[in-house]
Parts: sequence; structure tokens; C-alpha cells
Amino acid sequence: MENNLKQGWVECSLGDILTAKKGKKPASVINEPKEGYVPYILIDEMEGKPIRTYTNDPKVSIIDESEVLLVWDGSIGKCGSGMKGAIGSTLVGLKALDEIQTKFLEYTIKLQNNFIKETSTGSGLQHINKDFFEICKIPLPPLAEQHRIVAKLDALLQKAESNKQRLDKIPKLLKRFRQSVLAAAVSGRLTEEWREINKKENIYKTENKNAEYEWRNLDFPTTWKWDYIKNISQHILGKMLDAAKNKGEPTLYLRNVSVRWFDFDLDTLTEIKATKEDKLRFDIQDGDLFVCEGGEPGRAAVWNKGKNNYIFQKAIHRIRLNEFVNPYWVLYNLKLDADSGNLESLFTGTGIKHLTLKSLSKYPIAIPPIEEQTEIVRRVEQLFAFADKIEARYTKAKTMIDKLPQSILAKAFRGELVAQDPNDEPASVLLERIKLEKEKLAAEKKVKKVKDYSIEETPVKIAAEKKVKYFKGK
Repeated sequence: MENNLKQGWVECSLGDILTAKKGKKPASVINEPKEGYVPYILIDEMEGKPIRTYTNDPKVSIIDESEVLLVWDGSIGKCGSGMKGAIGSTLVGLKALDEIQTKFLEYTIKLQNNFIKETSTGSGLQHINKDFFEICKIPLPPLAEQHRIVAKLDALLQKAESNKQRLDKIPKLLKRFRQSVLAAAVSGRLTEEWREINKKENIYKTENKNAEYEWRNLDFPTTWKWDYIKNISQHILGKMLDAAKNKGEPTLYLRNVSVRWFDFDLDTLTEIKATKEDKLRFDIQDGDLFVCEGGEPGRAAVWNKGKNNYIFQKAIHRIRLNEFVNPYWVLYNLKLDADSGNLESLFTGTGIKHLTLKSLSKYPIAIPPIEEQTEIVRRVEQLFAFADKIEARYTKAKTMIDKLPQSILAKAFRGELVAQDPNDEPASVLLERIKLEKEKLAAEKKVKKVKDYSIEETPVKIAAEKKVKYFKGK
């Protein structure tokens, strides 16, 4: 690193520019603020959550706004400043020496985030390496340049965070957009003009009156009809998983976790023994609608992956719709009702919720003419594809902006973010002052630990005052 340093810079260990104190769990805490007590800071509070407890334990390390908090155990590497209180055992308080700014120290540690994790110890719970402050080498700029770097980093990182916050709104906007598309689709608003032009007659026969349809309280078009799932499909649950009773040859099967909204996760498939009869009864064909019975009841997808030799387990409904109903149309209805909470009225169970065969069979659904259903599906897929493109761009942008802070920090500590001034006091001079300061602090600490007996206050005199016999050792 030395050869790549800018003029006036110097390489040193992180420990050369700071003092550290480890946190400790207090003997007792209280839940309300009280005179003589200070906030007890753990990782949650460090990350911005409200203070939950307070302590007056004198053995616990206290930090103030001028110190940097670093997570030492667990979520290692997280750091921040600006807090005041007692710190827990997973945290370390760091104080910059001489005139080094707290923010400069904080940015220096954030730059070392990857190094912290690479050198960590512990197989389960991670711990920062006990020698971290000695083995972590950093480039130290002149003090005046440090101040310029901090000012520039404050501005750039604040701008990056502002952009990140704006970007983070996109998933919610896309979710609302998709919900709006589905709401327009199942209410008939999406194809209102299409109906005026095409005027298709609904040939589905049913005795149900539109006025009796109360699901979602929608006033759908008069050309639409409605019926229950049980009347418009072949509807069954899958094969029971019972290793003791199952016979036949090993066969891959869809599990509850295999069914995602609008798609399938085939990496989750496992094997079950199945007979030829099982394979015929629980087969999977294109156009089959699969709905989760438990887990996230109602989560659904339409199989469109072609021929296969799979079957499906009992935790999944297979709905094979008749010629009057498009499976994607039912999928859109289920998704809208799941998002709105309407579907929960069909769930059973007080703890773990289920969407039983009996309950789902009673699910009522509006039925447009099949031609209109096809047009609705086409339009929804088109609008969803548009949303998917925006989501892909968002994901790419998020990846870039998540990496941006580290890139900015790296540039700053290469000396490329602000101009150098040859008149700045070299960092080597600053480092020498810090060394003297640390020696002074160490000496003061040593004096506090050693009991000072003056000539007048000899052990003999002290023993006499306490009225106990003093025995001189041989």
C-alpha cells in the first residue's frame, strides 16, 4: 500500500488511531427512563429502533456521540455513531484520537467491512478477529484532507441514500400496479371497450342470478355469469404422503413449497412411491390449476411446462376446469382475493390456516364469455410483462446502488475523491502525536490501577489505623 499512497499519506494499523472498549451485559435493567440511568444500547437500538431498557450498572462501558459503535459479535461489521449510553456485550465503542473526526473513523471502518468478514472467527456466531485492530492496515491522509474527505463523503453518501430510498419505493408501486390490473380485469373494466365492439354472448348455462353474487361486492357486466368451483371443474387433492403405506416406484411429486404465485419451483421436488393408478389419478397436465391447501393457503399457479411424469401431494388442490373457464382467469381471481384478504373467509383452523377441499369447492367466481376471458388473459399478461421489465431494471439498478457506498469509500481512501494540498501537515506528524497521546493515556490508566502508598502511608501505618497486626513477610 505504501507505494500507492498519495503525498502526505501514511499507512498504519487501525488500532494506531483509536482506543476501544468492549461492551458488557449489565447486572440489571429497567424498562423506563429514570434519573441516574442511561439507555442500554444493543444492535437493535444501534440500527435505529427505540431504546427499550436502561441501566445504572457502573461496570458497563459508556459511550457518547463522539464514539463509533461497532458490532463485534453476530452481525459483525455494522457500525454507526451519534449515540449515548451503555453498550451491550456484542458491541465495541471506538474513540478516535487527536483531532481525527468521529465520522472519518466511521467511514474508515465501513471501508473495511469485507476485511472484517474475511478475517472473522467462529463457525456459527461470527466474531471479529481479536487482532483486528492490529492486522487491519489503513491509509491515513493528512488531518486537513480528512476533513475534506468527510465533507465530500457526507454529501455523496447522503445523495446515494436518497436515491436508494426512492428506488426502494418501486417494488410497492409495482405491487399496487399489478393489483390494479387484476382489479380492473376481474371487474370487467379492463375489457369494457372490447365488449362494446365484440358483443359476445355467454353460452355457459347456470341457474345462478348475477344479483346473488356477493364475492368482493362487484357489479360485474350483465354478459358475465357466475358459479362455484365445484360446478366448473374436476377438483381433487393430491396423494397422501405415507411411507409405510405407499407402494409402487419412486416418482417425483409437487410439494406445497413447489407452488409459487404464477410459477413452480421444480428444485423442491422429491420422490414418493406411486403405483400406475396413482400416476393416472394424480397426473399433471398443461392448464391444470394448482392451489396450496396449507402454508400460504390459496397460493396458486397454472401448469404450463408440458408433459411430465410427476404427481402432486395432498397439500395441493388440482383444479381441472371445463371448456367455459380459462385457468388463468381463476388464477387472477385467487390472487386478487388473496391480496385483499377476501380469501381468508374460506380458511379453517385457529393456528395453522388451511383451505380445505370443501371450502375451496364453494369459491364463487364470475364467468365472462370464454372469448373475453382469453382477451383479459392476453391483456393482463401484456401489462404484467411491462411490470416485469421495470422490475428487472429496478433489480439491476438496486444491485448497482447497493455497491455504490463501498465504491465511493474506496475512491475516497485512494485519494481520488478530493484534491490534495501540499501545504497540509503530513499524516506522519499526526500519527506521531497520536502515539504520544496513547502513551499518555496508557500511563494514566496504569497509575489508576496501582495503589500509591506515600512515605507517611506505609502498610504498617495503614494496618495500625485499622487496628490489625501487620506481619512483615520473611
